[in-house]
Amino acid sequence: MLTGRSTACAAALLLACANALFASDTTFVKQGARVKVFPARAKAKPVTGEVAKLVSDTLVILPEGNGSALTFYRSDLRKIEVSQGKGKSYALIGLAGGVAVGAGVGLALCSGGQCQGATAPVTGLTAALGGLVGAVVGALLSSGERWRVAEFPAPPPVALGVGKDGSVRLAFSLRL
Repeated sequence: MLTGRSTACAAALLLACANALFASDTTFVKQGARVKVFPARAKAKPVTGEVAKLVSDTLVILPEGNGSALTFYRSDLRKIEVSQGKGKSYALIGLAGGVAVGAGVGLALCSGGQCQGATAPVTGLTAALGGLVGAVVGALLSSGERWRVAEFPAPPPVALGVGKDGSVRLAFSLRL
């Protein structure tokens, strides 16, 4: 049989487990992450840097280029994006494909003895030109850094705090 105190403890435990129920497509800002923040002020440029500190609704960023730390409050931001890393580079794939196509074109040009013994130099030249074109096209098709819209982490559903005066604070939050 559950008493009032046992019921309250069971409810607190259930609320603590509710933190794992977030949607899988939500990305949260974490300390140490590379972020791009968009201030809510009109005409303000986005700031890219590393999250140095993250507390409740405050974000401290060390901007790129060795600038001093910047503090942003949740209410001062229009959007936050977290870096997902660099995209794929297709330059090597383009190089390999271009060399293969170029060599094939060179062999086709020299088929039937049309190159009079210069098949190797012609094939090598067309392979090199094909590789160059393929590498350039592959580099142009490569994607840069990928960004994903992020949110501040939710506060814990159950928090217990002890004040300097010895008082105890119990807080519950429910995110719907």
